[in-house]
This record gives sequence, structure tokens and C-alpha cells, in this order.
Amino acid sequence: MARKSVTVHYRRLSDATSAFAGQTLEAAIRAAMNQSYGGGTLSQHWKRRACLMPPNLEDTLFCNLHHDGGKHYFGDLTFYTKGFMQALLRAAEDAPQLDIEQLPAPEGQEYVHSMMYWMVIKNHVLVIQSQSLAAKDLENYLTWLLKDRTSTIDPTGQVILQAKFDPEDVGGDLEDLREIIIGGTPSHLPTISVEPVGKAEIKVEETQAYRQVAESRPWGEKARDVLRAVFNNEADVIKLMNSVPEEASLEVSVHIGYKTRRPKVSRAPMQQALRNLPEGEVKAIGKHGVLTGKDLRLTYPASINRNGNLLDPEDVVRAMLGAYAYFVQNGKIEA
Repeated sequence: MARKSVTVHYRRLSDATSAFAGQTLEAAIRAAMNQSYGGGTLSQHWKRRACLMPPNLEDTLFCNLHHDGGKHYFGDLTFYTKGFMQALLRAAEDAPQLDIEQLPAPEGQEYVHSMMYWMVIKNHVLVIQSQSLAAKDLENYLTWLLKDRTSTIDPTGQVILQAKFDPEDVGGDLEDLREIIIGGTPSHLPTISVEPVGKAEIKVEETQAYRQVAESRPWGEKARDVLRAVFNNEADVIKLMNSVPEEASLEVSVHIGYKTRRPKVSRAPMQQALRNLPEGEVKAIGKHGVLTGKDLRLTYPASINRNGNLLDPEDVVRAMLGAYAYFVQNGKIEA
């Protein structure tokens, strides 16, 4: 059987408003799945677990596969659009261009855009993200499932899946972090590397309210937003992009750090705000000015059996349990 290399991402529930009333995320999901809605339990009919996504309410996000393992709860997220037509290239040996056709799904079926997998153990969450679905989508779906569909948690609740920084990747204690860097060289923008003239100081008070990163978009798209904020003029952004030579690359990054006389400054708000950035976009400069070489959020590499383009769910469960055991045994998380 063919195998695929994947990354298992670690998250942990942050119950900021005590909406879970002491119950774990695992227990809350189990309770929600056993609740009745529309004449039956959520676990027994997929439509009871289906969330129509705004703004057009044509996109559907739902938990299709789900399994109560007793000491864990496993599931997926499946994303499709009703009536979506798949675009296909008509191959030709040699032609100036290829024709593109649109093929509807067979009657009674829908094309699946994307699938991701998750496992919850107490308040620990293991996630295998897909190209279109990430931890942020799981946050939104579980919030809908637990608060809107079933009232399992209080109306003030919000499922926040906090990332954890890996001390080994950080190169020391999290409190020794001097600066966090978001982004780098966007893959699909014309780019050029330039030496920074200087770094703006960003003063952040401990009690300040933090806004979460709302979207997990590719860094290339967000880099354009950064340039717009810097120049405050779309025309200047376009002029800059057009001025970059073809053989060059443009590096756009955001540096977030603290400058304070206080011996300890909590990194928790910074950690929470950056939890949903795409893989590979968050690096850090440590106590001695050493830049980490990879994404510093806690992850685990795994190889999983696949059937065609789909991962084998049973092997996904094996890999996630293995990731959890590794994190616990190596002291990265507490069981």
C-alpha cells in the first residue's frame, strides 16, 4: 500500500470564558454527538452535523467520519459545495492551448473539495490539516457544533485551539524568545531580498486585548496586505511589485517583539494570536540572537497508508495516537 508523509499538528483547548464548565473538549464532543436534534442523535445522521457556510450557504462543512475510542474521540472535517462542477483539461499531444471542460458529479453525489482529520484526548487536539482546511476551520466547526447546534457549552463559549511552541525548536525556554517572525519569501510573488533599515518597536501591554488571526491565507496574499499597510497606497504597492527584476525575489516579513525592562513578559497572547498561521510561517529569534530554522509550533512527522489520494482513517488514528504518546513521553505535554 502506498504511503504519504504528513505532519500531525498539536493544539490544546483554551477555555477563556469558562464556557465548558470544567468538562474537557473530548467530553463535550462526546456529549454533543449523543444529543438529539431533528428526531435523532447527531451521531446517527450526517445532515444533523452539517454546517452551511456563509456567505452564500452553498458550501457545507461537516464531520463525516467519527469514532468514540473511549479514551479519545476521532473525526474528520469534509468540505463540499452543492452542485459544484469539476474543471477538467482535455489533454492533447501538441496544441497552442488545452480545452477546459466542466463535469458535474454523478447524480446523488458531490465533489469533495477537501478533508482533514482530528483527534481529541481530554483537552489535547491532534490535527492533520489539508490544503484547504486547517485548525482554524476546526475551531469554527466545533464552536458551531457545541454552542449553536447543541448548546453543550455556554453561549459565551468559543473553541480556541491553542498552539504550543516546542522548546527544542525555540532553542530554549519560551520566555527567552526575543522576537517572532511571520512570513518570508512569498512563493508566487515577484520578490527581492533587502536589508532592513531598522525595526519598529512594538510596545504591548500585558493587559491588552489581542485579536486573533482571522484567516489562514497563503503568505503571498497576506504579504500584499502588509505592503498595502506600509505604503498606504495601492499604486505604490503595484509600482514596487513591477520594479522587481525577473531573477530577483522580494522578501516580506513581519517582526513582533518586546522591548521592556520587566524580567518576564508573557508570550501567551503572542502565541495565541499566531496559532492559525499556515505551517512553516512562524520562526523566532532566541535569547542569544539565534534564528530558528523551522516552524516553532509543536508538530510530529508521520507516514500514513493511503488509498488513492485519500488517507486510510485507521492508520490516521494509529499515527495520531503515536504522536500523542511521543509528546507525553518526551515531556512536551502533560497527559
